[in-house]
Amino acid sequence: MKYTYYLLLILLAITVSCDDTTDTLGMTLTDDYDVVNFEATDYSVATNSTIASDVVSRTKYGYLGKIKDLESGGYVTCNYMTQFRVMRENEFPPLDTLYIDPKQYDASIEKYKQIKADSCVFVLYITSYTGDSLALMKVSTNELSVPFEEGKTYTTDFDPEAEGMIRTDAGSVHSQMSYTVSNRIYSDAERSSSTFQNRINISLNDPYTDKWGNTYNNYGTYLLRNYYDPSHADSYKNTYSFIHDICPGFYLKHEGGLGSVAKINKSQVIVYYQGHITADSIGTLYSAFAGTEEVIQKSYIIQDKNKINEMIEDESCTYVKSPAGIFTEITLPVDDIMSGHEEDSLNTARLFLPRLNNDVYDNSMYSIPTTLLLLPTDSVKSFFANKNVADYRSSYLSTYSSSTNGYTFGNISSLISKLYAYKNSKTKNEEELPETWNKVTIIPVETSYTTESTSSVLTKVTHNMNFASTKFKKGTEDTKDIKINVIYSKFK
Repeated sequence: MKYTYYLLLILLAITVSCDDTTDTLGMTLTDDYDVVNFEATDYSVATNSTIASDVVSRTKYGYLGKIKDLESGGYVTCNYMTQFRVMRENEFPPLDTLYIDPKQYDASIEKYKQIKADSCVFVLYITSYTGDSLALMKVSTNELSVPFEEGKTYTTDFDPEAEGMIRTDAGSVHSQMSYTVSNRIYSDAERSSSTFQNRINISLNDPYTDKWGNTYNNYGTYLLRNYYDPSHADSYKNTYSFIHDICPGFYLKHEGGLGSVAKINKSQVIVYYQGHITADSIGTLYSAFAGTEEVIQKSYIIQDKNKINEMIEDESCTYVKSPAGIFTEITLPVDDIMSGHEEDSLNTARLFLPRLNNDVYDNSMYSIPTTLLLLPTDSVKSFFANKNVADYRSSYLSTYSSSTNGYTFGNISSLISKLYAYKNSKTKNEEELPETWNKVTIIPVETSYTTESTSSVLTKVTHNMNFASTKFKKGTEDTKDIKINVIYSKFK
């Protein structure tokens, strides 16, 4: 019976700790006759802004364009890279069903060497945009010489051009075109269709020379002929072979214009050619190679670092800003929290980040970050590189609350205990304690969930690459603008 009584008291303490006010908790839960003492205390938390580094570029979307950052006054440039999965089996029809003009057919030459694509187009499907949809932009399309490798971590500051990943020899894909995000080549009737998705079409119809020196009338003919070439039969059987042997992918680089950034959810290379629809009729057929997150698509983000650093040096507040902009770092008062409570149980440690509304500049291009991630500063890169998800023991998620105009991390007590144990271990072994041992970083993220039975299960946490920003009160050790509410318990 005593064990049950103690357990109920502890559970009650945890439940009450979720309330906004904990100042009188120790008095209201206990009296002189109780066998468990509870104590509630607030501690000041120090915060500062840090530049967003080691931002792993692994998201569902890609970004392309350039826009002026109305908050910092600098510019943000987004370049886009994508690779393609191999087509489904029999995506191209049997060779004998393809049409070759009898006047051009040569029986002495293998048939696959004579087939031609009518055209080839690289399509970017735009799910949304930031800025002016009518801003005139210019982009260059560049063929990769080698693919981005699966299993290797790439960050948003990785420049494939500087790393020598672009084909530069004559006849490779290099083209420029102008576009607007709204792409007004489509009629209002087309746009009103429920199946319409806005897109940018990039022509791949220039004469093309492959890495072996063979020439083709366009890139589509290259893909067609190599598909039917017996010596490349294995190259189309799996995506690894395809991106290494046939198509490493494309890098789209912003070349000119200002005012919009397109958010791309997928891309395709579509090949159009002539073939037999029936035994007696010939028509235009097409086959497509898809580029999606499941293959690899990445963004190379260029921020105006001078402007970002000016925001970081602002002593009145701290920021969380994406894409690849600013994080907020928090120094947890671990020693203060544990001092004199080494033998107590740390029941809850509640951290609230109050958001500051911006009334100085036009912030219409930025949304409020929906979800923030808290995790140890020295674990930031490995967390995303290893595709981890929040475990609520050393990493935590919080969603924005309009009612409190802030973010609440309900109970990070397990992390505080872990950090304290880590420090003691280092001290005991006379090892140097890293400066970041008690620091955590607040990062804007996107999350994905799946439903298992009736439960929603977190399956993915990635950096938020949307244009999102908010600022918080500046926390110092001398003020309680940012504070952590702690509840202890101990048996008499």
